[in-house]
Amino acid sequence: MRCKAILRFVSAAALVLSLGSATTAQAGDAVELTIKPDNIDISASYRGTVLHVEGLAPKGSEIVARFTGAPADLALRQKGKVFNLLWMNLGTVHLQHVPTVFLVTSSQPLARVHGDELGLAAVHNGIKVQEQMANDLDLAAELIKLKQQDGLYRETTGGITTAENGRFSADLRIPSRLSPGTYAVEIFALNEGSIAGSVSAPVSVKLVGMPAWIDDMAKNSSLLYGILSTLVAIFGGLAIGLLCQSKGGAH
Repeated sequence: MRCKAILRFVSAAALVLSLGSATTAQAGDAVELTIKPDNIDISASYRGTVLHVEGLAPKGSEIVARFTGAPADLALRQKGKVFNLLWMNLGTVHLQHVPTVFLVTSSQPLARVHGDELGLAAVHNGIKVQEQMANDLDLAAELIKLKQQDGLYRETTGGITTAENGRFSADLRIPSRLSPGTYAVEIFALNEGSIAGSVSAPVSVKLVGMPAWIDDMAKNSSLLYGILSTLVAIFGGLAIGLLCQSKGGAH
């Protein structure tokens, strides 16, 4: 009886060990992510920041890192010439599913690792234009160009360090033109043309200090905000006028 009990104990221990090793193997296929800092504070001196991301992906994977804002609807004024003389507003064009921010970087060119659908091509395909212009202008492509000029959209290659054990790290440059809200850092591990694993983590962006005080006053004390804005405009105009007079006197 004692021998049977010992055999049952050994069998149970072997089963636990085998389950434990299977769990480790499964965890090895997952993608781990750490973000520093995990929140962004916009103060009066904010000029953009850098998010450091690092983690663990399946060995041999190419890494794609994205910083994205929630998609929103957008209305654009349509400009045109009237009687071939004057530029005027001819209407409004509505676009849907436009990410507020879309920054992507990859360890290899996306086309080389079959990851085009993780870059700006996915944004272009996802934007819906409600009213198509008569000249068949690709509004989604033009909007992406404008966002790139503002630094809100970006697709780059490089800047991601990978190691043979699956470790990776990267620095994501975040632009200064950022609105408060919740954004996402996403990591995709690509292997042989397919996504071997992915992970996402939220990043909260909030106003602090003077910007937060002004924003709160504009929303909750609109009368005081209007009076202060008027006073600032008046005294600012007076200061500029005095400055111009003093420079004019010097001549």
